[in-house]
Amino acid sequence: MSAGAHEVTQAIENIAAVSEENSASVEEVSASAEEMSSQVEEVSASASSLEEMAQALQDVVSTFKLSQQDASYNVNPTRAAPVVERKTPIKSNGNGHKPEPATALHYRKN
Repeated sequence: MSAGAHEVTQAIENIAAVSEENSASVEEVSASAEEMSSQVEEVSASASSLEEMAQALQDVVSTFKLSQQDASYNVNPTRAAPVVERKTPIKSNGNGHKPEPATALHYRKN
């Protein structure tokens, strides 16, 4: 085989190898595109489901009505919870461990 024919054969082999690499890359891109399409469908279904759940939650919450006074109440998270005081002292049942159930409680405002 002459040198020129050998060079042509080498070039054809290189072109075939590059063509195979390109084909494999195209297949990878195609598989990635299919996977992304599947993920987009999943995200879309999740978004629809979340939208339905949000609507259901809004419907449930809308059943609660606040009076004008309750709606304007300003909650102060730094304020301590009310202190509960007993009107009657806690009595022991004899062994000093079990108190009687609470009888009368009232709240003292801070």
